[in-house]
Amino acid sequence: MDSPSSQNSRIPPEIVSIVIKALEHDKDTLKNCSLTCTVWRTLCLPTLFQTLTILGDKGYMDAFRRFMIIAPHLRTHVRSATLHISDRDSLEDDYVFGSSRWLDDEHTESLVSSFPNILNADCFHYPLDSLSSAFSQMPITNLRLQQYTASPTEFLRVLAAGSKTLRSVTLDYIQCYNSSNTPPATQSVPKTTMSALEELNVTFCTNLPFEPETIQMPRLRALFVSDDSDVMFSECLPDALNTLAVDVYDYEQPPSSKTLLVENFCLLSPGYWDCLPAVRDTIKRYSVPSSIQHIEVVLHQDPLYEQPEPGDLETFEEFLLDLHETGLFRKLTITMKGDSHPQAYADKFPTLRLLGLFETRVGLSSVLYPRSAEIYGH
Repeated sequence: MDSPSSQNSRIPPEIVSIVIKALEHDKDTLKNCSLTCTVWRTLCLPTLFQTLTILGDKGYMDAFRRFMIIAPHLRTHVRSATLHISDRDSLEDDYVFGSSRWLDDEHTESLVSSFPNILNADCFHYPLDSLSSAFSQMPITNLRLQQYTASPTEFLRVLAAGSKTLRSVTLDYIQCYNSSNTPPATQSVPKTTMSALEELNVTFCTNLPFEPETIQMPRLRALFVSDDSDVMFSECLPDALNTLAVDVYDYEQPPSSKTLLVENFCLLSPGYWDCLPAVRDTIKRYSVPSSIQHIEVVLHQDPLYEQPEPGDLETFEEFLLDLHETGLFRKLTITMKGDSHPQAYADKFPTLRLLGLFETRVGLSSVLYPRSAEIYGH
């Protein structure tokens, strides 16, 4: 009598696929399902191996080496890869993989290229030159770069490699520098047009070479920029965005180099009552206010700890009512962290509330910028 593992499933494959989809985040159960029969195994493998973490730590490499040699057929299933070198000394040590030093440029490029169907890549310390060479051969759509200090040329080459396919780019803690023997990026890298890019996240970055001479983002629809990033709103950006998220500046700032037509404006604030004048000033600094339909203010402290200055609430409400009458404005959302007092804004903005233009949210992620929870804690 045949064992269950050798028999074909009597359940239609489309039903099995629904079951597998429901178990996508339950890897242990999914592994057991893959042992049921050959049909189930074939259907389970793409889900089991759609994500892969490739670390650069020495202790990880023996296990990864076995995976690469024993199961090459699994490489095509990988859609999302985390490429992290948590030990930066791994790049310098004479660690041997086969007969060659591991994690030099050639091996890094070969490693990443061996997974031809990667769509999502999260990269931390992996050499940028090797990544750009590999990405030019892959259909990558979502890229996150973390903790890099690089020349503008190295940085731009990665973006150029995915310029036709990248739809979302997240940059965390990227610092670009210019050395005396490094030619300007405009001379060493042709101008790149990110023709597929729709979303850009920039957090704690400095000296990014986002200038019209080096890069263009004609289809960008969403831009998120943290307070500590010095991204200039230059001509490399389109004239209009669906969503813009920025930190509220509570100190005087010079005018932006470019003002944008924005439909949805998310403002991340420390959460004091006196942020409201700064919210208004930040809106005017970056955008044409009459184009805004939805404004969300995300507060990171309980507003009950501070009381508003006389007239601040009224002035801010008048500003929004004027936008409602003369522009496209139709909603203000105040999003507060979970331990905020739910009645903090209960009696505020009475006219906006009467017109159905105001709502409060407590303990929920941002409507317009959900990633703020990752950066600021909610």
